[in-house]
Amino acid sequence: MNRYPFSPVALALVVIGAVLAACAPTAPAATCELTANSPLSAYRLPDATSDFFGTIGTGETYEALARTADGWIGFDPGFAQAGNIGLAHHRWVQPNATLSPSCLDDVELVTLADVQADVAASGS
Repeated sequence: MNRYPFSPVALALVVIGAVLAACAPTAPAATCELTANSPLSAYRLPDATSDFFGTIGTGETYEALARTADGWIGFDPGFAQAGNIGLAHHRWVQPNATLSPSCLDDVELVTLADVQADVAASGS
C-alpha cells in the first residue's frame, strides 16, 4: 500500500504545469482606436495652425498613440516617412463630439513642445 495520496510522477506533472503556467506570456494590452464618425482634419502637429496633413474619412480607424491635454490625438498615418520616428511620425486630429474614445486615459500624454522636439530631432 502506498503511503502517499499522489504518485511522485503525478506530483511532478502538477508542479511542472504550475511553473509553465506562470511563464506563459500575458495577453497584449488592448489598443485604443479612434474611428471618424464624420470627416476630420489631420495636422502635422497638435496645433490647428500647423501644416494640414489630410482628411480622415468617415469610418476610417486608427490606433491612438499619443494625446495632448487639450484634446489632440496622435496616430500613425500608416505609411513610411523618411526620417520621421516617434512623435514626429504621428499625425494629429482634434476630435469633435462624434469621436471621443473612452480609452484615452491609457494613451501617452504629451505636449506640443514634446512633438516639436521630436520633429526637430528628425530633421524634418
